[in-house]
Amino acid sequence: MLPNRSISHEEFLKRKRRRKLWKFGVAIFLVLLLLGLVSYASHRREIRISKIELNGGILVTQEDLEPKALEFMYGSHLWLFPRNNALWYPHGELEKYLRDTFKRIDRIDISRKNFNTLVVDIKERKPFAMWCEKNNSSVGLSTTTPVTIETEACYFIDQNSTIFAKAPHFSGDAYFKYYGLVASSTTETPIGKEYIADATLFSDISNFVTKAKELEVRPLYVLAKENDEFSLILHGGGEIYFDLKKPLSLVGQNLEALLRTTFASSTGDLKIEYIDLRYGNKLFYKLKNN
Repeated sequence: MLPNRSISHEEFLKRKRRRKLWKFGVAIFLVLLLLGLVSYASHRREIRISKIELNGGILVTQEDLEPKALEFMYGSHLWLFPRNNALWYPHGELEKYLRDTFKRIDRIDISRKNFNTLVVDIKERKPFAMWCEKNNSSVGLSTTTPVTIETEACYFIDQNSTIFAKAPHFSGDAYFKYYGLVASSTTETPIGKEYIADATLFSDISNFVTKAKELEVRPLYVLAKENDEFSLILHGGGEIYFDLKKPLSLVGQNLEALLRTTFASSTGDLKIEYIDLRYGNKLFYKLKNN
């Protein structure tokens, strides 16, 4: 018959702690082993992105975009897992980076073609008008002597009023021009900024300009002022004041009514100093002195 061996409570707790430590150590070892195996597998060339295919680019080329995209995915997470692994590459971050880097991109979609190749589908912004910054030769923006494009820096804006590229010098009125609102300096590019943050308001302003053209007013450019006030500068001098307090569709109707009742017999450029449309149905104007 075996002797009855009793274990003290202290000895029992020590053995229990040792078992827990042993289990914890085994668990840590298994976790590290698993991480090591995943890290080793994730570095294999067969599942790492090494090529970018661009669709839809015209001015944004694959030669420009591909090295930028690959460079953005260079490096590793926690020094263990490569960022360019096809299973967890930074999809959303990459889209934002490319959109911020290439301001011409309007819409972008990135998908995986295979474990080595990403396909980047883009739609480029289309020039809708130009934003021109004031310089020493254009301070005041004379209504009688229009600023020539050779003396100013102009940029393309799209239909949402986003400035996305430097514009070349054009002769004539290839694109309608907007001034004001966007802060710019010699050390800060306006590219990526917006003429008006609200795309709907910009659309309303451009529709108002179109309305003025239909009424044969011959607008030259729009100048933004303070407190959401604007001037529509006309060919031959004169300007039309308007603001955003009232719907511009209604402002356009008021302008049409004034032109039909007061200037119906006028031919050529309007002989006005200004027309003020900022006070609802109360319309003010001043004729030029002959």
